Amino acid sequence: MLLKNKIAIITGAAQGIGFAIAKMYAQQGATVVIGDINIDSAQVSAEKIAGETGREVSACQLDISDKASVHKVVEAVIAKFGRIDILVNNAGICPHATLLTMDDILWDKVFAINVRGTFLMTQAVGRHMVKAKQGKIINIASCSGKKPTLEEAASCSSKSAVIGLTRVTALELGIYGITCNAICPGATDSQMLRSTILTSPEIEQEWINKTALKRLGKPEDQARVAVFLGSELSNHMTGESLIVSAGEVMTQ
Repeated sequence: MLLKNKIAIITGAAQGIGFAIAKMYAQQGATVVIGDINIDSAQVSAEKIAGETGREVSACQLDISDKASVHKVVEAVIAKFGRIDILVNNAGICPHATLLTMDDILWDKVFAINVRGTFLMTQAVGRHMVKAKQGKIINIASCSGKKPTLEEAASCSSKSAVIGLTRVTALELGIYGITCNAICPGATDSQMLRSTILTSPEIEQEWINKTALKRLGKPEDQARVAVFLGSELSNHMTGESLIVSAGEVMTQ
């Protein structure tokens, strides 16, 4: 029970990597709040995890790009539980378009969710963590924040910004005993990836061939790292961006 009695908010956790993190957090003893813009899916996911783990898992409608929505959810969690021990900024989007054809409205939407949303959640939760003088913030960035990917100008740029925000958060909040780290997933078999990149067996094989382990990641592979970063095992680690890509991306 690495996360026994911890209170955790996980954004965008109705499916994919976020769902895997929420489930594994509950398995490790945490009380989990799933925040998702799709409240119906979030409630179904929360009930499923609660039923399988016996832990308290709740769902709330959350638009991380909207300041009022963020504050409403954060204050409700504080009112109910008295604290927030872990924040996982998982919600994000990754549309595909070439640099020359991307609509500026879509560009702004990507930054509103991936960057502004991460900032708003970190700020709102961070203020309570500062009062408590403890807390762990985990940002789900991407390998696209470390390397260029075709047709992902907005995603690459926004995830690079998330990595930068991770470092500043770690630097400014460390004095209060708060850590902030990022996870940079490589190609992970999820609904999002299936709908945007892995559109054929041939393309899927191309991505598999890029990895050293010769397999795509699973949401659970990312969730295990999120458990580590949310637990006491990572207490002396902050401001880092962990690449979890089966060796697809290796940096110095």
